[in-house]
Amino acid sequence: MRFLLALFLALPAYAQDVPDESDSTEDDGARDAEEPVGDTGISEPEPEPEPEYVIRFKGQVTPDNKHFDLEQLYADNKFKEGLTAAKLKLKGDPSDADLSWHITRFMFEIAETFDRNDGSIDKEGHYVEMLAVANAGLENAPNDPHIRFARGVAAGRLGTTRGVLSSLWSAKGIEQDWLYTANSGFTYAAINGAEQLPCDSYHALGIFYRLVPDSFIVQMLAGTRGSLTKSIDYLDKANRGCPNRMATMKELAVSKMCKAGKKDEAMLNDGKDLIKAYLKLPAEDEKDRLDHKHGKTLLATPEIACGYSRDGQQDLDTKKLEK
Repeated sequence: MRFLLALFLALPAYAQDVPDESDSTEDDGARDAEEPVGDTGISEPEPEPEPEYVIRFKGQVTPDNKHFDLEQLYADNKFKEGLTAAKLKLKGDPSDADLSWHITRFMFEIAETFDRNDGSIDKEGHYVEMLAVANAGLENAPNDPHIRFARGVAAGRLGTTRGVLSSLWSAKGIEQDWLYTANSGFTYAAINGAEQLPCDSYHALGIFYRLVPDSFIVQMLAGTRGSLTKSIDYLDKANRGCPNRMATMKELAVSKMCKAGKKDEAMLNDGKDLIKAYLKLPAEDEKDRLDHKHGKTLLATPEIACGYSRDGQQDLDTKKLEK
């Protein structure tokens, strides 16, 4: 920073004629009164430097992104403000496909802390809208990995809201969307790492393969089926790729507890240990606080693990499909 130095000395020009003594004395006194005393240099304070933007995750969004304002709102957990801003942007530019996954992501976060039976929100209508937004985005950017992941999230949550067994017709499409993103080579991370791809697609597939029953009749109806082995493998992959994330640790614990049942005590204890580990992590938002609450419930009643969903327990009794 440059310093501005200014020294102003009042030095009047001398006349060619020498004044008389009285005039000289008066002029000298006037000059003495007008001349500044001492150093008059003035310096401006240096402004605070802009904080450095730190890259902590692979594929992390950078400040030159055209929707960095939405990214910042997401990182600050300002989901309602972000949704309003994203919808306004989409109104101004309906062809901007990236806005579709921004909108669906804000909508997901807004609804995620509500149980599906909570009458204060129309969760089914909410997820129907999410799905429509994602499909519109794919019309402008077919097979965009981020939008396909978002569409799978919307359809998946619509399925758990209606009930997994009632939504098996959508299972194959959800699986294909998440497998596409997982295998696309696409990488992305939000500012704070709250969303990371492909880790979140592995995470989603891990939940999918636990909640979709592993049965022949489901295969016939849905064109796919669950697998606890696949569930644990995908969640373990997500946990290793993006470690110390509370939701992934919880879901990996749940799948292990589900597979263990009452027979495999070692695996059951592995699951419980994972829950105990994530309960030591600080709850930074409402979703984390809900996962803390659910973790304690799972430790007390591990038998609910197979049908566990953050938005409400699922009925996975496939015998009801035979009626």
